[in-house]
Amino acid sequence: MLVGDDGGARPLDSPLFRARCWNAKRVNQFVQSAQRCEDFNSETFRPISELGRRRIIAVGDLHGDMESALSVLRMANVVDENGKWVGNNTVLVQTGNVIDQGPDTKDLLSLFPRLAQEANRVGGRVIQLLGEHEIMNMMGDLRFVKERPDEFLSPESRAITFSSTGYLGFRLFNLPLAHRVGHTVFAHSGIAPRWAASGIQTINRLAKSGLSDYALKSNSSPHADQLAILGASGPTQYANYTESSESIACNTLWSALSIMNVQRMVIGRQLQKDGKITSRCGARLLFINTGISSAIAGKQSALEILPDGEVRAIYPSGSVTITL
Repeated sequence: MLVGDDGGARPLDSPLFRARCWNAKRVNQFVQSAQRCEDFNSETFRPISELGRRRIIAVGDLHGDMESALSVLRMANVVDENGKWVGNNTVLVQTGNVIDQGPDTKDLLSLFPRLAQEANRVGGRVIQLLGEHEIMNMMGDLRFVKERPDEFLSPESRAITFSSTGYLGFRLFNLPLAHRVGHTVFAHSGIAPRWAASGIQTINRLAKSGLSDYALKSNSSPHADQLAILGASGPTQYANYTESSESIACNTLWSALSIMNVQRMVIGRQLQKDGKITSRCGARLLFINTGISSAIAGKQSALEILPDGEVRAIYPSGSVTITL
C-alpha cells in the first residue's frame, strides 16, 4: 500500500509494497499503476487543485475524547451513527492535538487512519496534522497523558507503540505539520513568514527528519532548522497570531499568506473560551479550537469551507456564516 502524508493507505496491486508517497517513484515499478496521492505540497504527487473546489471540514483539538470527536464528525455530516465515512469527496482536516488530557488515545489514533481509508475509496480525503501533544508523546514527554488503564499493557508497551516503528508511531512520524487545500493553509498553531518562505514541503520534511533523528538517537548534531521547526517558532507552537496585537499579528499574517499565495490560515491550539470559532484580520485567520473534548470544555464545533468560498462555523445549534 501507499501511505500518504495524510496517513491514508492507498491500495497497490500487491499488499507487500509500502511506500511514502513522495518517494514512491523510487521504490518499485508498480507505483505507476497505483492510485497516486493528491498533495500539492510534494513534488511527485498529482496536483490537488480540484480539492479546493470540494467541501472542506476542519476540526480542532480533540484531546482524548472519542465520543465528542465522533459527535462533531456526525454534526459535520462526514460520518454516520456507526462512525463510518459518509462524507463522499469531502476533505476533512484535523489540526492536531488528538491525544492527551482525555482517556481515548488509542481509539482516536486508530480512528483517523480508518476514516482516511474509507474516504479514499470514494474520493474523499482525511488529513491529520501533528500538534505539540503528538510530538511530546513521540519524544516521551507524558505529562498530560490521562489514558484508560486498559489502553496499553505497560509503559514499555506504550513506548514501543509510539516509536517510529510502532503501529501508531509509524503513522505519526509520517504526518505533516502543515497542509494546503485550495486557497486555505492549515496548521496547529500557525505558520510564520520565515517558514512560509521555506514552503510547506520543506516544513514537513524538516519536521520528519528532526523527529526521525530523535527516534534513532542519532549522534549527529541536528540541523538548526530541524530543531526550530519543532520549537516555539514552528507550526505547532507559534504564538504570534494569538498573543500579539491586532496590527502585529495581521501584518505578520498578510506576509505569510502572500508568500504562500493563499487566502486564509486555519489553526487550532489556542482555546477559544466562549466555545465559538473566532477570527482575526478580516477572517483571514480562523481559530477552531473550541475545546471539543469533555476533558477541556465540551464545546463542539467544526469549520466548513464550501466550494463557492462561503465559510461557516457549525455548532450543535446550527451553522453561522463567517463574513470577511
